[in-house]
Amino acid sequence: MEENASASSPNPQFFQPLLPGFHSHLSIPIEFFSKHIKGTTNEGYAVVKLRSDASDITWEVKLDGRRLTQGWQNFATSHDLRVGDVVVFRHDGDSLFHVTCLGPSCCEIQYQDVADDVIQTSSDSYFKVETDSDSEKYQQTREEGSSSDESCFVARVTESNLRKDAMV
Repeated sequence: MEENASASSPNPQFFQPLLPGFHSHLSIPIEFFSKHIKGTTNEGYAVVKLRSDASDITWEVKLDGRRLTQGWQNFATSHDLRVGDVVVFRHDGDSLFHVTCLGPSCCEIQYQDVADDVIQTSSDSYFKVETDSDSEKYQQTREEGSSSDESCFVARVTESNLRKDAMV
């Protein structure tokens, strides 16, 4: 009975640590995909929408099986995501996810005016226009938010955890 309650949770969530190569794609955990997504999208090709508190933009990302592919790199780059960061996906219904970006210490990354530097092209793809001052601004913000003596959560991610899609 308790399992059914969790399956019908109004806003189920999952998190993914970002490992090398995350810019090309990000996989949705098998259990989450099976319970909340599979069967609700067209097999083979679907689009999910990603929102975050850092921007007013809704990012359209191709869902290829369980993998976020085309459009994910633009989202990751615009949010200055790096290896060691953790992203939390909250399923807000249909194909919409709210994404919270956490630094390596699992504290929320604080952004400054990300939306001001994002433009929409005619093909509905989003790109971030980055200047030297933007890079310095992100670096400064990220360094302030990831001080090692202000850790919120520390977890060791092993190959076994990744195979099982679970933290044990």
